[in-house]
Amino acid sequence: MFVFGWCTVAVGSWASAADKVDYLKQIKPILSAKCYACHGALKQEGELRLETRTLMLKGGASGEVIVAGKADESLLIKRITAEENERMPPSEQAVVLTAEEISLIRTWINQGGEAPPEETPGDPRNHWAFKKPVRVDVPEVKNAQWSRNPIDAFLAAKHEEMGLVPVEQAEKPILLRRVYLDLIGLPPTHEQLQSFLDDDAAEGYQKVVRNLLDSPQYGERWGRHWMDVWRYSDWYGLGAEVRTSHRHIWRWRDWIIQSLNENKPYDRMIVEMLAGDEVEPNDPATLRATGFLARNWYVFNRDKQLDDTIEHTSKAFLGLTVNCARCHNHKYDPIDQVDYYRMRAFFEPYQPRLDPVPGEINIDKNGLARVFDLYPDKPTYLFIRGNDKDPDKSRVIQPGVPDVLAFEELKITPVELPPEVFNPDLQSFVLADHLRDTETKIKAARAELEKANQQRTAAEQAVAALAASKNTSAPSKGKLFLQDDFTQPNDEVWEIGPGEWKYADGKLVQSRTGATRYYLRTRAEHPVDFKARLKFSITGGRWRSIGLSFDVIDGREKHAYISAVSPGSKLQVLYNTGEGEVFPPRGNQQRSVNLNEPYELTIAVRGRLVNVAVNGEHALAYEYPIKREPGRLDLIAFDAATEFDSLVVRELPKNVPLVPAAPPLAIDAAKAAVAVAQQTLMAAELRSLALRTAHAADLAKFHSSPSGDLPQLVSEAAIAARKYEVANAEEAVARVRQKLITTDSKTKPSVEKELTTAQTNRDKASKALEQPGEKYTSLRVSVRAANGYGEKVAGDDSRRGPFAKVSTGRRTALARWIASSKNPLTARVAVNHIWLRHFGQPLVESVSDFGLRAEQPTQHALLDWLAEEFMENNWSMKHLHYLIVTSRAYQLRSSIVDAEESTKRVDPENQYYWRREPHRMESQVVRDSLLHLAGVLDATIGGPAIAPDKENDVFRRSLYFTHSRDKRGAFVSMFDDADVVLCYRRGESIIPQQALALANSKLALAMSRRIAARLQEKLGKSTDEHFIKAAFGTVLLVQPTSEETAACREMLEKSTTALSSSKHPQPAVRARENLVQVLLNHNNFVTIR
Repeated sequence: MFVFGWCTVAVGSWASAADKVDYLKQIKPILSAKCYACHGALKQEGELRLETRTLMLKGGASGEVIVAGKADESLLIKRITAEENERMPPSEQAVVLTAEEISLIRTWINQGGEAPPEETPGDPRNHWAFKKPVRVDVPEVKNAQWSRNPIDAFLAAKHEEMGLVPVEQAEKPILLRRVYLDLIGLPPTHEQLQSFLDDDAAEGYQKVVRNLLDSPQYGERWGRHWMDVWRYSDWYGLGAEVRTSHRHIWRWRDWIIQSLNENKPYDRMIVEMLAGDEVEPNDPATLRATGFLARNWYVFNRDKQLDDTIEHTSKAFLGLTVNCARCHNHKYDPIDQVDYYRMRAFFEPYQPRLDPVPGEINIDKNGLARVFDLYPDKPTYLFIRGNDKDPDKSRVIQPGVPDVLAFEELKITPVELPPEVFNPDLQSFVLADHLRDTETKIKAARAELEKANQQRTAAEQAVAALAASKNTSAPSKGKLFLQDDFTQPNDEVWEIGPGEWKYADGKLVQSRTGATRYYLRTRAEHPVDFKARLKFSITGGRWRSIGLSFDVIDGREKHAYISAVSPGSKLQVLYNTGEGEVFPPRGNQQRSVNLNEPYELTIAVRGRLVNVAVNGEHALAYEYPIKREPGRLDLIAFDAATEFDSLVVRELPKNVPLVPAAPPLAIDAAKAAVAVAQQTLMAAELRSLALRTAHAADLAKFHSSPSGDLPQLVSEAAIAARKYEVANAEEAVARVRQKLITTDSKTKPSVEKELTTAQTNRDKASKALEQPGEKYTSLRVSVRAANGYGEKVAGDDSRRGPFAKVSTGRRTALARWIASSKNPLTARVAVNHIWLRHFGQPLVESVSDFGLRAEQPTQHALLDWLAEEFMENNWSMKHLHYLIVTSRAYQLRSSIVDAEESTKRVDPENQYYWRREPHRMESQVVRDSLLHLAGVLDATIGGPAIAPDKENDVFRRSLYFTHSRDKRGAFVSMFDDADVVLCYRRGESIIPQQALALANSKLALAMSRRIAARLQEKLGKSTDEHFIKAAFGTVLLVQPTSEETAACREMLEKSTTALSSSKHPQPAVRARENLVQVLLNHNNFVTIR
């Protein structure tokens, strides 16, 4: 008995029973797709191989599987048509032969089961992609126009063989737009088109191409392409918590752009991305490249991090699906399960980390995301059935490559790292930045000390002013404004207001009560700065409020009074802006005020500051928040029966001190604040010393040849560290003492306990200083990524350097093996990606899988020639671009209107490149083109990722905005954007949301108006026809047909009329803006023809 396997299906054309079945074209592809995985060169279930007719006749454990001419007697037919539990391929694999495929196999057997006699069994080593590319001679072709560029010669040879007639070259405007968008991702301006049209030189187009390749925008355009392939993603997670990728991964993006602009050889780019930390450990510019690996970090599971690394390293650079061998041997390719873990062994030691960068001490704000070998001795085990919980620890897997690709011996050489690499905090700029930060803290501490001293002085002055203010009985030297002993009426001074006022027994008596204000008002305005002293007693009423109002004018006033209301007697300062009285909390003081007792209320006013004293004792200082203004003085009684004895008002001399409104600190509190500031300054200054001595000791300690001064340097660092610790402890004591002064009785016991603890810590620190030892605190800024969520929660301190002094060199060996010119895959895969993005279709359809399932490409010779050309020209991408875009094939028309019918019939899918394949702009190109045409595109290159919600307001190129699973711009998401998980080839889509984005989005509307305004400014006064032509020329780079011109003129007329009817202020302008918006929705805008 034998067993059939299964594989994915590739269906060819079918034949009826009467047709002669072609074994090579119709039968072998079916068997290859669905049967070879279990019955081929890699695996022989039931000892059966189905790769040739001879092997089928030989059969397996169950005998021959085909009987020529007798399909119904053939075991092959019986098993592929059996009941479900016996049918092959097994039904549980969810892949079965279709009825058409079974019919085709049956017919082939009945027709004799013929096959070429020279057919040989498959050997994986003979797979076209596993053999080194061969640079064959460039074919000689009949058409001289197709012989100038080797690419054209290869394609023309196929054209002649197939009888295909290529279309003509594209018109110059279409060609120019095509090459601009392909090489820099921006359309040409009308002026650039005109310059191209006016250039009749034979090399005019080539000159344009060279200029575009030299443009910095080239690196941005192709950087985004390679960011797709290499899975660029900014970090994402939960809120501010990074869970995937890494902070500051944008530095890798900038490295990609810069490398492309510098035309860095592709093989060198591979080495730097996989092992930049080993080949250039001291070069931050190179270390950025290892973001390729740092991007794979995943906080919850390091195995997933390594799985992603293996999968996408092999797919991106080799076009191999090595990840399919994690749980078992690869079903289709000569990659065993152990090969997967051999590749894992290259990456087993690595882990991402963040290193400091000049100018920033907080690596969360800015840093360098890179990788290093954290676990140089960590073994790699094979996971049984791929289960990471079930490792086979019977043997350690060593780094290695699949046997089929073992073209040379791997040489793994450990790399000894400089001290500044395994301990990045030794870099000179790290100390300089921390010293600069410390100096800032020292300046702040000095300023705080100065402020504290000023507060202490203010407190002392407040005490002095308070003492001076108590001498209220001394005669004022200010000019007298008003003096009244109330023995008789004084009509020249007072206007009588509401109330019952009378003079009796040498006093002024107000006897009416009720919730009403009763007052006398001076006829003259009082001095701006003044001091008033009022003597009185309160005899009755409910609210019992007596005082003085000043700045009285038109319902506005300031007021100070005392109230004998019970309960709640108080002193109060208030003001009225004309919209009601305001009682500020800081203008209130609760105090005892009694009936029938004499009181003296003294009010001193300077500017907006008022001091109030009661019975000769300072009571309250308040600064009014509103401006002063000229006004009169009111003597008031609110719901109070009272007897006034006297009132004296004088100007307030400048030399009379007042108590400040801001409550000055008490002397003890002020002194405590000074003590805290002094200790803070001391600690900051000692931190500077501790940093310098620690850095010097570390340099001596980690240097390859330790200095003889090391013991002395360590001692100095330890002493500085102990002094700094004492200063910190003293500061802590000072702060608790300060806290104790202002605490209330309820919390005082806990603060006293806190003080005891602080004093104990200070005593310990002081004792440690007596015997400082050799311990000191080094700068530790660099931090490695957590290995699992538990480590992340534990914090950064356990993950800081110094790190391992030696890197394994494994990744360097792997990178050089991948980037070797002997590797049959690397150059082919890269060429295929570049070709795809120029022509819209690849030479090898499965761009990330060049394994046995990848059919030999139609243009195999061309692919190999380009791969060799690529490598022989120092892996230069620009050389390859130039060769491709200057080919005649690249410059063909995309329209098939004038194409030969026979050509369309023979090759309807354009597999032989007889015409140009149109394709739509990617999402970033759509947005960038809008900004470019509007003249607002910011050409700044590089820098941190920009929040995607700013895409309508920040006019940078789209690749600089955050691009992750969770965050991406709303506008670009409407078009064909890159999937951050896997995007070896972007899909193309045409959906209604894209039209809506170009029609209604804020960005599209704003840019259409800017484009229209630029055109209007350039044209000046112009007819609608002139504007239409200019708009077509700018947006689409073509001139409108007469029909298009007529339609647009009609649209402008109707739009202007409608806008006029709706009272739009500029109907003609808005109509033209609308026309531009219509053109942005034209299919030819978003399509690269």
